[in-house]
Amino acid sequence: YDTFTSESCGSQCEAVSLASNENIKVRVLCAPTNIRMLKAIYQEYPNVTVEELRFDEYSLNTRRMLDLMAVSDGNLPLYLHVVQRILRDLRLAQQHNGSSFDYGAFKQKLSEENLAPQQLAPLKQRLETLESFMVESQAKKGPRLGGKKKKKSKVPASTAPGTDWTPRNGTLTVVDLSCPCVTPEMACSLFNICLSLFLEEGGNVGKVVALDEAHKYMTDSPECKTLTESLLATIRLQRHMGVRVIISTQEPTISPKLLDLCSVTIVHRFTSPDWLRALSKHLAGVSSVSLLLDKAKRSTLVGEDDEEEEVEVGALKLGGEGDPKLELFSEIVGLRVGEALIFAPSAIMGVDETRREVKRLGHGVMKIRVRKRVTDDGGMSFVAD
Repeated sequence: YDTFTSESCGSQCEAVSLASNENIKVRVLCAPTNIRMLKAIYQEYPNVTVEELRFDEYSLNTRRMLDLMAVSDGNLPLYLHVVQRILRDLRLAQQHNGSSFDYGAFKQKLSEENLAPQQLAPLKQRLETLESFMVESQAKKGPRLGGKKKKKSKVPASTAPGTDWTPRNGTLTVVDLSCPCVTPEMACSLFNICLSLFLEEGGNVGKVVALDEAHKYMTDSPECKTLTESLLATIRLQRHMGVRVIISTQEPTISPKLLDLCSVTIVHRFTSPDWLRALSKHLAGVSSVSLLLDKAKRSTLVGEDDEEEEVEVGALKLGGEGDPKLELFSEIVGLRVGEALIFAPSAIMGVDETRREVKRLGHGVMKIRVRKRVTDDGGMSFVAD
């Protein structure tokens, strides 16, 4: 999700550069209101396909319907209570009949309700938001609210099916919701629905869920908090669901709960003391940084030229009489491009021959150097000639 998107410009998702490897297929799902621009942006890669993000009516349930209608928790207007009652009645009917959700039946029951004109206006707006991401032929089912006849559209409704969420080996699906018409709150709601649909699909394929530039859309809004809760539930159950979660952000303060559940945290260079305070409350190795003084280790790090050189890794020795946290902060500030610190308590660092057991990083910190990418670097900096 990128806010710097218009009719004349836009930016690629960096992960799409994996398509430079001809063995990797990449599919980009985008908002229907910005598909032309995104097709132009991604056209440099021949094995990248750009499709509209469309939901089939059979994949909709009460929660997803309310999310797509931008209904938040709290005091709801009366007409939304009517919507919830209709959805509940349809749900009961589905349980008896063994059928799936029918959007036409939903609109038919809405039209039978005696809603006032001042209630119909905001309801229509919410339904239009919902229908903009549904399969077009399904969205046009049912009567028009308000008793007015439908205007014949000059453009026929598309009969294309909804998005297929079946996971496949060697395939990357990018949900790019960069569009002037999509707010960060709506993006979070759509990401949450996409996440649940992706995880519902079975199969023996390992799944990876990656959130790139999460700070752009994971704010303090109710929709974003709902996405955070879904991610937390996924992380807690990931080994049972065959999924791994990766979150990339420039703001470590987006969700403290996510930091608590991270098994591996990679910290690149930053210069904000507030960020260090946020990390110190949730990461082993920062919260107990004073113990690093007695836990310094050395290990072998392979450089970019594939020559082995002895550098200080493992638990960083922060010797001196100053504040250990300030010394760790100075270490972070001094990181060069491609260097990072890793906090991973369960990481295996070697074998203790005397005790015949593996050595783990524990509350230590490991300094690493990241190799160059095998595929094209989609995040390469632009410099002047």
